Amino acid sequence: MIKLLKKLAFLQLFFAAFLTIYAEESGVVKPISDVSKSVEDSQTKMRSVLFESSLPDFTPRAYDKVVSSLFKAYESEAGFKIKPGEKGKVGLKVYTNSGAGMCTPKALVDAVISQLVNRGYKREDITIVDMSRRKMRECGFLPKLSQVRDGAEDSYSGVRVADIESKQFFNKDWYYDNPLMPKNNRGMLKSIDLYNPELRKSYLPVPLFLTVDFWINLPVVTDMEGLGVCAAVGNMSIWNMSNNERFLKQPANASMAAAEVAAIPELKNSEIFTILSLERGQFVGGAIFNSRCTFSEKTVLMSANPVVIDYIAWETLNKYRRAFRFAQIDPMPPLLNYCRELQLGDFDFRKIERKNVSPSNGR
Repeated sequence: MIKLLKKLAFLQLFFAAFLTIYAEESGVVKPISDVSKSVEDSQTKMRSVLFESSLPDFTPRAYDKVVSSLFKAYESEAGFKIKPGEKGKVGLKVYTNSGAGMCTPKALVDAVISQLVNRGYKREDITIVDMSRRKMRECGFLPKLSQVRDGAEDSYSGVRVADIESKQFFNKDWYYDNPLMPKNNRGMLKSIDLYNPELRKSYLPVPLFLTVDFWINLPVVTDMEGLGVCAAVGNMSIWNMSNNERFLKQPANASMAAAEVAAIPELKNSEIFTILSLERGQFVGGAIFNSRCTFSEKTVLMSANPVVIDYIAWETLNKYRRAFRFAQIDPMPPLLNYCRELQLGDFDFRKIERKNVSPSNGR
C-alpha cells in the first residue's frame, strides 16, 4: 500500500509541477519568490502547528475576539506581522455550495476581514471567492438582486466577490489537466469531442492566489462521496475550479485530483492558513443540505496545514455518524495520505504541536 501511494504521489507531483512550469513559461505570472516572502518562508514551520480556540457563542463579538487571538497567535509563532505586501491584496475562499444552511459563517468572514483591515488592507483589497454567485448571494455574501437594481453595490459591503462559474476570473494558462471526462457527457460524447482538450481542463480562479499577497481558506465540514471528508483540502481544490462535477462522484479520481490541485506550489505556498469553525457541519448527505444530519460545536481551528484540519474533520464526522448509527467513514480517506505524500501537510500528531488560544487575549 505504501509503495502504491509513493508511486501515485510521484505521478501527482509530476502533474502538479507540469501545471506550474507551463504557467511560468507562458510569462503570465511572476516567480513564486514574489509571493509574500514572509508567508512562504514560514509555511514549513507553521504546518507543524495547530491552533485551537473556543467560542462562548456564535455572535459577531465572540468571533471577533477568537479570530483576533488566532491572528496574534499565528504572528507570534511565525515571527512576522501580517501586513500588505507587494501585491497589496488578499483572497478569502469561502464555502457556499450547500446553500445558506451550511456555509461559511458570515460572522467568521467579518471577523477575518476586520483583522485584515486592522493590519492595513482596505476592504476593496480583499476578494471573496467561491463557485456560484447565486449561492453566495443566497448565503448573504452579496446583496439581493432587488437591492442591486435599486442601486446597491454588488459586493460584500465593499469587499469584492468573484465566482468561478462566471469564467471571468480565469487565465487561459492556469488550469488543472485531467483525462476524466465531464460527468454529464460521459458515454455520449461525439468522437470529435474525445480530442477536445478543453474537456480535460479545470480552470483555477486567478484572484484567489496569483494576484494576492496570500489567501485564507474558510471551509465548512461535510462528508463527500468522492473524498470521504470535505473541508480544507476540498475547499481549495474540488470546490475551487471549473469543470469539477466530473470528480464529485468518482472516489478513485476525486482524492487524487484534490491532492494534485492543492499541491500546486503557487496555490499551496500562498495560502497563509485555514480557519475552520465547527459552528456548522454535516455528517451525512454531502453537499446537499440536510438539517437532520447536521452538528454544531463551539470550536475554531486554525493551521497552515490543511491536512491536519481535515483529519480532525474526519474524526468529527465519524463521532456524529456513530452517535446517530450511520456507518463510519472507514478506512481513513485516501485523500489524507495522498496529501501527506505530496508534502501538503501531515496528520501525525506526534509531529503536530497543538496550541490552545484563549479568546480573552484578543480584542
